[in-house]
Amino acid sequence: MILSQTDILNLEQHWAVASVPSTTRAEAFEIAKLRLVKRALGELFAPSSEEQDNAEVVLERVAISYELAAIEGLDALVHPNNERESLRLQAQAMAGAYRAYELRQCCKVPSIDEDRIFHVLHLAALAYGGDRWPDLRRWIKDHGPAVEAPSVATVTWDKRVLFRLFDCWIRLLRKSSWDDLDRIREIIIGLREDQRSFEIQLLGSDNNPNAQPLAFRLIALYHWAKSTELLAVYNLQGQPPNITTELDQHFDNARKAAAQSGDIEFEVLLRWLHVTANKMVAGSVWWVAHAVNSRVTRFVNSVTKLRGLFDLLPPQRAAIQEQGLLDQASRAIVVDLPTSGGKTALAQFRILQALNQFDADNGWVAYLAPTRALVGQITRRLRQDFSPLNIRVEQLTGAVEIDGFEESILTNTTNNTSFHVLISTPEKFQLVVRNNKVTRPLALVVIDEAHNIEDIERGLRIELLLATIKRDCASANFLLLMPYVPNASTLASWLGGASGRTISLGTTPWQPNQRIVDENIPAEEGEELSQELAHDSGLEQPIE
Repeated sequence: MILSQTDILNLEQHWAVASVPSTTRAEAFEIAKLRLVKRALGELFAPSSEEQDNAEVVLERVAISYELAAIEGLDALVHPNNERESLRLQAQAMAGAYRAYELRQCCKVPSIDEDRIFHVLHLAALAYGGDRWPDLRRWIKDHGPAVEAPSVATVTWDKRVLFRLFDCWIRLLRKSSWDDLDRIREIIIGLREDQRSFEIQLLGSDNNPNAQPLAFRLIALYHWAKSTELLAVYNLQGQPPNITTELDQHFDNARKAAAQSGDIEFEVLLRWLHVTANKMVAGSVWWVAHAVNSRVTRFVNSVTKLRGLFDLLPPQRAAIQEQGLLDQASRAIVVDLPTSGGKTALAQFRILQALNQFDADNGWVAYLAPTRALVGQITRRLRQDFSPLNIRVEQLTGAVEIDGFEESILTNTTNNTSFHVLISTPEKFQLVVRNNKVTRPLALVVIDEAHNIEDIERGLRIELLLATIKRDCASANFLLLMPYVPNASTLASWLGGASGRTISLGTTPWQPNQRIVDENIPAEEGEELSQELAHDSGLEQPIE
């Protein structure tokens, strides 16, 4: 499921949150906002007022209240289902994690190594639980020293394992490259090789009074290490397909062992990391690949290696896994989601599905963008991603007529040399459709920035084009990508009839960039006035 603004507002009524005075909650978010501004602008920022002495205590107190609400729903996040109570607990847990992350990202990082490790991993788990992992990657980028693995030269075996696993998890969370994940397997193998010699030194003789709790702590660490290795391999290869079952087993065993060791803090962290691991799997591009077709599997294998694309953004995951983007029974799908929400990647998955569906008939796809600059940008992106799959992408120029070169491209019907995807502006594509230049079946029409249909000057032409395609291209499906528009469902019904579908993600609290929110407590005001920070997100943003 994806978090909604309503879930955020409802959270303020939870007993743990409501037990903290509204003035204290407002104070905590004001402190967090001030620290975000300072972090973003550095020495250029002149604060209007100094922080109060108890600022850290206030942040901690309010963050804990949201975490208590989230912890009630952790089991529902680990083992989700569609029952009403489970969905309510999932929403509560995600909202609690979302709010807690908002505050804890601004807390001071402890200086002691083990405390620092628990702080960073706890923060990461909150980010994944609240679907804020893009924000987490920016935090990791901005806090280099905080995420450095401590030296293992002089520490005991249990801390050696902990420090190495911390290094592995920073790589899992960061995923800056294929090598980042591949290195995790090497680290785990190294730990296995060191285990025999270092373990006996730690546990010592049978008369050691600390041997039993240390042994249970090591068991917890070993199960955690195995789950870490599983996640790294899955992100690289999409294997094993039943990874969630194996993760459940190892995290359950790790938590039980941590409880036996008497380390409650470690046990709670493992519960959060269990949620994080399952969220990673659910948001992985491989999770989509297993559910569609071989073309998509080869596409995922290619983009993970070439572009380091391992995860779906939360709106992408929701559109594909929960709201039926790849439902072949839907003739027309209208998707509205925030700018930089990853619309192009959604279109790519739908294109691959359409090409696979019409492969026997040599079907093709039209991708329409409103400007020549965007046509060129999308062409470069699709050629880069689709060329390893032998999918040919062509573009039409912005000229008012079809020239001889374009004529030869459009009329080529040879399976081995004809194009699969045609990129154009709507106006130029009108010539193609009106003159029936391509005799092969049109499988899918993708319209980017489709909200232009409401534009006074261009809207009528786009409507006419859609009506013409609907009338003359019986096999054509439609995918319209846009920010929020009020008549999305009407548009989907007009194009697809009963098989029209609307995927609305524009009202979620998720944003592609960190935001500074000037707010009173949502339960009282119910509104937010936001100002987006103008800085690089640190992530590779999809083309819009």
